Amino acid sequence: MELGKINTVKIARITPHGAYVTDAEPENTPEAPATATPETKEEESTRGNISGEVLLPKGETTARLNKGDITECFIYLDSEDRPVATMKRPLLTLGETAVLTCLEVTQLGTFLDWGLKKDLFLPYREQTKRPKQGSRVLVALYIDKSGRLCATMKLYKYLRNDSPYKTGDRVLGRVYETGRDEGAHVAVDGVFRALIPKKDLVTEVNIGDEIRLRVARVLPDGKLVLAMRDPSHVQIFADCELIIGRLTAAPGNFLPVHDKTDTDVIRRTFGMSKNSFKRAVGHLMKEGKVTQDDSGIKLV
Repeated sequence: MELGKINTVKIARITPHGAYVTDAEPENTPEAPATATPETKEEESTRGNISGEVLLPKGETTARLNKGDITECFIYLDSEDRPVATMKRPLLTLGETAVLTCLEVTQLGTFLDWGLKKDLFLPYREQTKRPKQGSRVLVALYIDKSGRLCATMKLYKYLRNDSPYKTGDRVLGRVYETGRDEGAHVAVDGVFRALIPKKDLVTEVNIGDEIRLRVARVLPDGKLVLAMRDPSHVQIFADCELIIGRLTAAPGNFLPVHDKTDTDVIRRTFGMSKNSFKRAVGHLMKEGKVTQDDSGIKLV
């Protein structure tokens, strides 16, 4: 049997405290987890192997059981770090990702609700952002060096590169890491690896944000490169409308922003890159709708 996974088990015996289960197919050698772990696949797989009988407490059953029955159980550790089985399905199993609710925040880490009697621990060192009680965080499940099941917000190695998406598709992604030079790391559908390049971060994003994005391209290794906006030949019309709207509402139909204005100021003002701003303003000037000089842009 494997810690942190749904196992096919056999009811070995029934006692007043519950049933004891064993591996239903003991001749099969468990495979290593499908994703990388804090050490290696082989090392974690070895740490997660459970032999012998494991108690399935009375309160953890969802059906009446008899000796010899074959069923499925999730194996985890109780408060005394003893293997224990449950027929209840957790919200997260080994190597997967899921969005869980923070129940309690301590100096050592955060306790998460994953649908089982014993809460899941998210160590301080595995946090990319300090969660607050009641907030929801995207995490993966792994086995630490002491053999305990823990959560981590450092998801890159737990995500996959085999998404079904292609260039131009719309996807739903959750930001799980920011602050690096390359941009914002995103988990698409909570499963697939993706990146919003720094140059395409036209608005501020934070860890935990869930955003509708466009697949700009798919890299040879399958990783998704995402964009927050439409392709330029499509987006320019929305950008022009936005600029006209802002100028219409501004005092004197004027804004002190022009093509030499700092990129960050343009991004904060219009939510677009400097190149997109220059492209839209150029289009509006050709149509005779705005004028531009070194002081800013004005509606004609």
